[in-house]
Amino acid sequence: MDADPRLLAQVAEAQALGEPDDDDHEEVEHDGQVYRIPRALKGAFLMHGDYTRKTQELGEHRRALEAQRRAHAEEVELAHADIGDRARLHLLDQQLEEYQGVDWETFGQADPQGAQELWAEFIQTQQARDQFAWSLTHKTERGRLEAQRRAAEQLAETGRVLSQEIDGWSPEVAAKLVEYAGAFGVTLEELREIADPRLWKILHRAHLGEQLEKQQASAKTLAQSQAVRPAISVTGAAVPGGGVRDEMATGEWIRRRNEQALKGR
Repeated sequence: MDADPRLLAQVAEAQALGEPDDDDHEEVEHDGQVYRIPRALKGAFLMHGDYTRKTQELGEHRRALEAQRRAHAEEVELAHADIGDRARLHLLDQQLEEYQGVDWETFGQADPQGAQELWAEFIQTQQARDQFAWSLTHKTERGRLEAQRRAAEQLAETGRVLSQEIDGWSPEVAAKLVEYAGAFGVTLEELREIADPRLWKILHRAHLGEQLEKQQASAKTLAQSQAVRPAISVTGAAVPGGGVRDEMATGEWIRRRNEQALKGR
């Protein structure tokens, strides 16, 4: 937790005055060290630390949003350039189609010089078209690789932020969130486009909530099954009907005992 240097100065001044009274002082951690400060200053320390933490989080979110804004602007610029290049390529294709209707043999017999010049123009247009198509393909591939690189950098930054704000964040946790989102039809490609840590935190909290509900439901089901289970009474071996048991009343015991004696004769 970061603290205002003025507060640290007050703490140092208070400690220099003598041994602190345990009833009027409390311990506060700062930069890995524990300080005993007057209780009256604890609120200022905590308030300043909370303000600093929120300011840092806000700064991180702003940097992430700014990176997304720049990436979007670059994508728009590349998209406009791509549209212009494809329009030019389409125009060259149209020009080549016009040459397809030329009867070169007849034209060469009627006007050899003109046919030769037109053929040269056709070859030049064909070469320009092929070169431009290659350049456009190369530019598109380069833009795709650049977009992947930026996306990877954004995801790495998102992972760094999440590792600081979510306890136990790891690639395994991220994989579970990907699987959890997939149950709702969200694809991995769509998740890769999410560079805002806040959205991942919402997804993480939703996943934890569902896991907690499942655990509570399982515990409730187990408790209900135990509540309706019949009690088992252990009173010794079962005795056939008409037999003698120790828990019988004395008169009934004598009567059945006599019946057994008569049968044994």
